[in-house]
Amino acid sequence: MNLSLTQADLIGGVVAFIFTVALLSYLIGDNPLYRVALHLFVGVAAGYAGLVVIFQVLTPRLIAPMAAGNIQPQQLALLVVPLILFIFLVLKLGPRTAPIGNIAVAYLVGVGAAVAVGGAVTGTLFPQISMAWSADYAPPNLLLNRVVIVAGAVTTLLYFQFWLRAQTATGVERAAPMRVLADIGKGFMVVTLGAIYGGMILSGIAVFSDRVASLVGFAQGFIH
Repeated sequence: MNLSLTQADLIGGVVAFIFTVALLSYLIGDNPLYRVALHLFVGVAAGYAGLVVIFQVLTPRLIAPMAAGNIQPQQLALLVVPLILFIFLVLKLGPRTAPIGNIAVAYLVGVGAAVAVGGAVTGTLFPQISMAWSADYAPPNLLLNRVVIVAGAVTTLLYFQFWLRAQTATGVERAAPMRVLADIGKGFMVVTLGAIYGGMILSGIAVFSDRVASLVGFAQGFIH
C-alpha cells in the first residue's frame, strides 16, 4: 500500500501525539499506557541495534570476507578471534554454558576499561591541565580564572584521597589541612553538579517545548 505524503504526515503526527501523551502520563504516576510506550521504545531501539550489528558489522567485516575465499592467514586470524568471542557471548544464554561466556565478557570489560581510562587521561585530564596554563587559553590578566580551575581540579581529586589522617577522640579522621581541602573540593563538586542538573532541566524543558510546538503545528495543519 502506497501512502501519499499527506497521509504519511497524518499517521506520523497521530503516532507522535499518542506516544507523547503516553510518556507524559508518567507525571500522574506509573500506568499501563506509559509502560507500553516504554517497552515499544526499548524494543525498537534493540531491533535497530540488532540490524546495525548484522548489516554494518557482521556482514561486511566477518561474513563477506570469509565468503570471498581469498583470505590471508593473518586476516583469517583477525576474523576468527572475534567470531570465537561472539560464540562465547552466545553461550551466555544457557545456564550451563554461561561460565564459558565469561571469557568474552572479561575481554570486553578489560578492553572497555582500558579505552575509558586511556581516553580520560589523554583526552581529558592532560589537555585540561595544559590548557589551564596555556598562554592561548586566556589573556595574562585572567590569572584568577586559571588559579580557580587548577584549585578546583586539585581539591576535587583530594576529596577522594584519605592518605593524610589524624588520630582524634572519635577515631581516625582526615587531618585538618586535608579536611579543609576536601571541603573546598566538595564545594566545587556541588557547584558543578548543580550546573549539570540545571542544564539537564533546561534541556528537558526545551525538548518538551519543541514536542508541544510540533503537536500544535500538526493540529493546526490538520484543522486547516
